[in-house]
Amino acid sequence: MNRPRHLPPSPRQHFSASTPAIRSRYLASVDLQRGGQLDEAEVGYRWVLARVPAHFDAMHLLGVVRAQREDYEEALQWLVNAVRIHDQSAAAFHNLANAQHALKRFDEALASADRALELNPEHVRAWRSRGHVLRDMRRTEEALASYDRALAIEPGYVDALIDRADQLRQMKRDDEAVTAYRQARDAGADPQAMAYALASLGAEAPPPAAPSAYVAGLFDQYARSFDTHLVDTLKYQTPALLMALVAPLLPSRPLDVLDMGCGTGLCGPLLKPHAHTLTGIDLSPKMLDQARQRDLYDALVCDELVHWLDTQPARFDLAVAADVFVYIGDLDAVFRAVRAALLPGGLFAFSCEASDEDDVLLRATLRYAHSASYLRRLAGAHGFEVEAMQQGVIRQDEG
Repeated sequence: MNRPRHLPPSPRQHFSASTPAIRSRYLASVDLQRGGQLDEAEVGYRWVLARVPAHFDAMHLLGVVRAQREDYEEALQWLVNAVRIHDQSAAAFHNLANAQHALKRFDEALASADRALELNPEHVRAWRSRGHVLRDMRRTEEALASYDRALAIEPGYVDALIDRADQLRQMKRDDEAVTAYRQARDAGADPQAMAYALASLGAEAPPPAAPSAYVAGLFDQYARSFDTHLVDTLKYQTPALLMALVAPLLPSRPLDVLDMGCGTGLCGPLLKPHAHTLTGIDLSPKMLDQARQRDLYDALVCDELVHWLDTQPARFDLAVAADVFVYIGDLDAVFRAVRAALLPGGLFAFSCEASDEDDVLLRATLRYAHSASYLRRLAGAHGFEVEAMQQGVIRQDEG
């Protein structure tokens, strides 16, 4: 799930018909971009291009800014024009490959990455980006070879070490994946995220939940394509199945509703007709940005679920969690916090992946599964009555 980052190259470059003022403004914009001040950098690059329309460097880095803003269509336009002006820049072809990849133009992205590597065979990040494209084309052995090539150039490249481990896990080469995750951890990768991955392969004890930073980062990267991938590719059914089960149990009056782990708000259209107020909470700011665009929620909160629920006593009539508990193993604290946040007679509706073995199981997919008997015991321990429980196919994954 790691997306290649679009970063400005060092401000060497060739300046097309630059005056000292244009050069100064360009270099100042590079500094602004490196400092994360994208608005100001974009204004500067556009100022330069208004005066020197064929200024390769400003055109290239304006494309990078638009990619950093996830406006890949405009980024693509600037980057294509940039490489037409100067077809010997490995950095520009690398950034073009990343924009094409983000737009799922995989053949074009692979060609651009290959051109970057033809110009600079030691371009370690282009090898990594090439691996990402090949991974998404399901050319798994070639993807792994690209990550290996990146690591041959820069053995301590942490992101590529993680990519290599992820690729081995997806290829079900579990023993090699375990070794690779440990190598990534030793090189400085997030130890909690690596422990979680290792636990999914049975190499370490599972943590009570996925690390919050891992979940937030995963869904920040996934936010723009989340709805399309989940609904169109994975045939996601959870919101509809869950609401079909819940709707007959709801009172006719408007309710104060909590959408737990609301993501982009896929449950929102189904919850809104029943809501006096509709509140969503999620760990991912970018997912919440997508939910906000639906204009369905009265409030959207970015926080850890149990921590926030503990500040909301007796507030909600209905709490819904669709596909949230796949990232939480031990649900005891969640049940306790939801029970306290519900009004008398309130309803708690949620989905889980089903485990037919252990009460809680962390699978190699990096998702938790829970047994029905575990859920029933938790419900009883926290003062809930089980009104309904139903099995169904909530989505497809790898067939």
